[in-house]
Amino acid sequence: MESEIFLAGVRPGGVDTEDQVKVLICYILSQLGEGMDFDQLYDALSQYNLVNYFELVCALDKLTDTGHLAREKKQGVPAVYTVTKLGKHTEKELERSLPLAVRERALDAGRRLLARERRLREVKISRTPSPGGGFILELSIPEKEGEMLTLRVFAPSEEVCGQITRQFLNSPLTIYKGVMALLTGNEQLLGQIFTQEEKLF
Repeated sequence: MESEIFLAGVRPGGVDTEDQVKVLICYILSQLGEGMDFDQLYDALSQYNLVNYFELVCALDKLTDTGHLAREKKQGVPAVYTVTKLGKHTEKELERSLPLAVRERALDAGRRLLARERRLREVKISRTPSPGGGFILELSIPEKEGEMLTLRVFAPSEEVCGQITRQFLNSPLTIYKGVMALLTGNEQLLGQIFTQEEKLF
């Protein structure tokens, strides 16, 4: 019964032992090179049904107890797990015990999750109802000295609000270049507008 609970919802061909779950956690933290809190780890590792909630809770507790992970708690924010020297050594020794597809999926999910969170910190988006209907969206790219770019646009519906928001989140640099190119008439910059930015949203 405990085994069924432990593996409930886990994708066939994925991690199917407690030790593999532990190695996978050490692997993703080591490869990403930064700490993650519980929700971030769960979101990344459950995205492809690699690990379920029960597995993750048990594995994190045991890895912390054995010194493979360090758990840093700061006031007002969730505790962050980081891989220790022991955890990195174990991951290097045992990472090949994990199927290659599992490693690739876990790393891709973790990388995209952290990239999305960074992007949300890099831009600001707010909306307010327009008196005549629809919404006014304010989109900005902050920088240390103020604002790199601020746009206020009208969106007639919730659907259009969503489209504009996703496009801005996916391509803030492209939009900035486009605005600057059009305002300055810089033909060289116009040719650089459509550099491919990764779609995160």
